[in-house]
Amino acid sequence: MFEIVKVICGAEKSKCHGVNQFLRFSLSLSTLIQVTVVDLETKTMHIDTCYVIDNICTHYFLTEDRAVKVLPWINTQIENPKSLLRLAKSSDQGLRILGVYSLAENKHWQDYQYRFIAQNSDIRTLIGLARCQDVDSRFFLPVPKPPPIKHYLEDEFRILLSSLPKEDIDKCVAYFTSTALHQGNVSEERGGLHSFGGSGLEFAKSVSQVPEERVEIFCLQALDVHSTVKSHCEEIVQLGGLHLLEQLYEKRKNSIVIRRYIAKILGNLSVHENLHSHIAKSGWVTLLAQWIKSVDLTLSLHAARALANLDRDFGQRVYQDGVYLIHPIHRSKEPVYVDVIFVHGLRGGPFKTWRQQDRKEPDANVQSDGTESVRLGTYTFCWPKDWLAKDCSHIRILSVERTLQLRANKLKDKLKQADVGSRPVIWVGHSMGGLLIKEILKQAENDVKLHDMVKNTIGVVFYSTPHRGSSLAAFTNQASFILFPTVEVQEMSRDSLFLRTLQRNFQRLALDYNFSCISFGELEKMSVGPKVKLLVVPPESSDPGIGQFYTLNTNHLNICKPWDRESDVYKLTLNFIRNCIRINKVEQWFKSGLSFPEMKK
Repeated sequence: MFEIVKVICGAEKSKCHGVNQFLRFSLSLSTLIQVTVVDLETKTMHIDTCYVIDNICTHYFLTEDRAVKVLPWINTQIENPKSLLRLAKSSDQGLRILGVYSLAENKHWQDYQYRFIAQNSDIRTLIGLARCQDVDSRFFLPVPKPPPIKHYLEDEFRILLSSLPKEDIDKCVAYFTSTALHQGNVSEERGGLHSFGGSGLEFAKSVSQVPEERVEIFCLQALDVHSTVKSHCEEIVQLGGLHLLEQLYEKRKNSIVIRRYIAKILGNLSVHENLHSHIAKSGWVTLLAQWIKSVDLTLSLHAARALANLDRDFGQRVYQDGVYLIHPIHRSKEPVYVDVIFVHGLRGGPFKTWRQQDRKEPDANVQSDGTESVRLGTYTFCWPKDWLAKDCSHIRILSVERTLQLRANKLKDKLKQADVGSRPVIWVGHSMGGLLIKEILKQAENDVKLHDMVKNTIGVVFYSTPHRGSSLAAFTNQASFILFPTVEVQEMSRDSLFLRTLQRNFQRLALDYNFSCISFGELEKMSVGPKVKLLVVPPESSDPGIGQFYTLNTNHLNICKPWDRESDVYKLTLNFIRNCIRINKVEQWFKSGLSFPEMKK
């Protein structure tokens, strides 16, 4: 039932898969431990002493006493739902995780057996099952029917939004709230002018007719930004926000845009552990378990983030708004050795920036055009998830949603809550995302709580990052479809003091902390306005003067979008990441005091 790999004494191969991996604890560099090795075929067990070479790795183990008691029992109870459920609801964390895995592996039970589990699972077990890969949907009860509402749905949302706190909110929250409150059709048959909530805010009749679904999306946008404010989340739940989302889903369940926004809001609310029971009791875990399997990448990853935040039994990492777990999105028995963090540039996105290059026209050297490749499933909308995760094992992949409001000082704190810095880190940045990475490392060095973020950096990948400025800074008006004319763009002017200081500091960090760097520069001009073509980031700016540097025959937007898995840019990136991991392992071996003969065992 489980794959068992023996722990080899004195070596790095402490990759114990299966039953002997279920009690979680963190292991520091060169920790000497005793590990129980269980052989399922012979039903024998022995104790090995081994070094753990990972910088900080998370593993699961059963102690000798638990292995002796649990292992034979599991083999005899695998078809007994009641027994496995008792194990999943154990007071012992390791046994709970073992119980959930054992339940999820059952694919051929009768309907009544799944229904028994669905009706008797506690919240922790339900969430654990939802995060298991390919889990049977019959483990989850149907979504309960939402309670009736007193007013029209859009009016209920307006009541909710107008009742949320209005003091000390930033401009972004205020803008979306105002937009939602004033859009729509407040018709005379609904009673003319309305006044909603405790604030007594009055609403005039809309001067134009706005489609109902569009109004609902405005309300969701406002609720989304409110749910990023900690003090507002509890009020959203107390004021019936979860039930309103249920009503809206029931009404618009075929709208992918509505589902994406709901999943995103649930991800924001799930950051706060005191709201977990409210989310689960409202039936959202059932829908999140469905959505995480969706072929729609955005919906799937919003659901994955929400479920990961709800699943505190499997780890205390928290994925704040704007930080997305790309891989692994399910509970995994495979240990994670390295984090790979993707940071997009202005007007990019945490998913769309990292898609495969668009196929607008058939290519003479490629058999398939874009339409066919999407239809046949050979096109990827996120190559880090579909390619990198398969080509490079034992990594966790995160993608950051970089907004104009989210700069280095905020982002580094969010990454810390996601446990970034507790293990080796490789950063990947496109355009100004690369500048943000440099700023994060600069700030982390001077912050005692975040110093591990730079200390454990082992590699950085730059795609057309304007280390010395961009020609586009002078064309922001014409090229506003690429970059907003903001202070950040002003900082991109050639050889600005900000860029020179940031570059000198980065070069020093790379030497002081001994991490590798690879950079890519564009050679193809792109249109930035009427009759204006230019290199957005010319090679003399995209070359940081440290590490490897390659120029590619592509433009600024496509440089981080490989044509296929055999593209030079992907193969070079993959080999760089693999080499960073190998070098880091060798360095850890030496630090642990192991000699070459021991390393060969």
